[in-house]
Amino acid sequence: MTRTSAPEWPAVRPDYESLAACVGGEAGRWNVPGVAVGVLQDGHLETLAYGVTSVETRQPVTPDTIFQVGSISKVVTATLVMRLVEDGLLDLDTPVVEYLPDLVLADATARRSITLRQLLAHASGLEGDRFIDYGRGDDGLANAVATYSTLRQWAAPGTLWTYSNAGFSLVGRVVEAVTKETFEGAIRTRLFEPLGLERTVYFAEEAITWPHAVGHHLKSPAASHQVARPYSFPRHVNPAGGIVSSVGELLRFAALHIGDGEVDGQRLLRAASAQAMREPFVEAGNFGRSYGIGWSVWDVADGEGNAVRIVDHGGATRGFRAQLTVVPERGFALAQLTNGESGTQAMAQIEAWALRHYRGLAKRPEVGVVRLSEGDLGAFAGVYERHDGRFVIAPEQGTGRLTVEVTEIDEENAEESEQPALVLEPVGARRFRSVQGPSKDAIVDFLTLADDAGQTRTLVRISGRLAERGRTESGAADA
Repeated sequence: MTRTSAPEWPAVRPDYESLAACVGGEAGRWNVPGVAVGVLQDGHLETLAYGVTSVETRQPVTPDTIFQVGSISKVVTATLVMRLVEDGLLDLDTPVVEYLPDLVLADATARRSITLRQLLAHASGLEGDRFIDYGRGDDGLANAVATYSTLRQWAAPGTLWTYSNAGFSLVGRVVEAVTKETFEGAIRTRLFEPLGLERTVYFAEEAITWPHAVGHHLKSPAASHQVARPYSFPRHVNPAGGIVSSVGELLRFAALHIGDGEVDGQRLLRAASAQAMREPFVEAGNFGRSYGIGWSVWDVADGEGNAVRIVDHGGATRGFRAQLTVVPERGFALAQLTNGESGTQAMAQIEAWALRHYRGLAKRPEVGVVRLSEGDLGAFAGVYERHDGRFVIAPEQGTGRLTVEVTEIDEENAEESEQPALVLEPVGARRFRSVQGPSKDAIVDFLTLADDAGQTRTLVRISGRLAERGRTESGAADA
């Protein structure tokens, strides 16, 4: 297989004097078509926009422009679940099969034990992604969940963090079962309308009635942006990543959590429920990060050594990248919406600047590189596979790094497409960090698990999803 080199991206981090300078500078530096950013601090809202909604129409982005927010939708779904818990319709620790008695999973033991708490924290062990279209009708979620017997159970529920969009679709189906409504109808009446979120929608026919952005692909820093098509994902993905919204409305949602369930004198959640969402439940694949109920959770120190909790969530859909960062105890939230895949790196720089500038916080710790022997590196080599991807991992000669050749596999038609290769440097005995490209600084973990038969499996956790190293005919792991 021919290796496709990942593009080199700039890594300069200037010290900007204002939010506008930071956003404009980073959007330009990373070649992002359009950005909308909002900051909420101590009840004061500041928004700004940069660039265009589409390279074809050249319409300017405004703070009211709506973007796909991707997996930030998961925190919104989790907030709805907490409202239903308070209404007595759901319990976080009751096996979901009690709400969906017809549920069939590949692992009968997991079927009997998976709970909403585990699903909301990506700790169910269930396969991560299922993006096949099961219809736009109101039965879309039910149709999708009816196929879950074909999803792999990677680990026993509650034992391992592995990112699962499919798990959130299952949560959405549970919501439908107990409310007797569509998922979108239930969340609109119980959350969107009480919060006054008029521009927060799920469907393209709703989004098109508001000023909206479209996503863009960028093959390399020197290439031209191309509009990402199609626009929408299958309906059953809505609980995991279907929201389209503006920075202002995302920050109103954030205000609910800053207020521990209360916003503008209106209480939508009990304080204990909002606080419970931010409590770590499982250690995630990054330094210092855990997952709570929907939220990604970080504990950092301020300039005086006091512990401060940051909760956040990112989002990535076709040509869109988004980030919502909230520091409830410091009355601060940052919403970022971009319509370019390189938005990931721009947003990371903007977030780092904003946390430092507004609240004197540094979210991500500096992590040093460690040296591993050629033998240690060679132990990770092999072909790792999952249903929608293949990763060929090998030591890079003389550098102390690993290379990863990435092939995406279409889960419907099995068509394969090569993606930019990754280069990984070791930051722990079994943990690596991507050193370049749009995934720069992403963490990759190698895991060893024993199955029920006592056989050892070697897995790689990349982009939060698991892939398993193949075995030889003798049954030994392929090295």
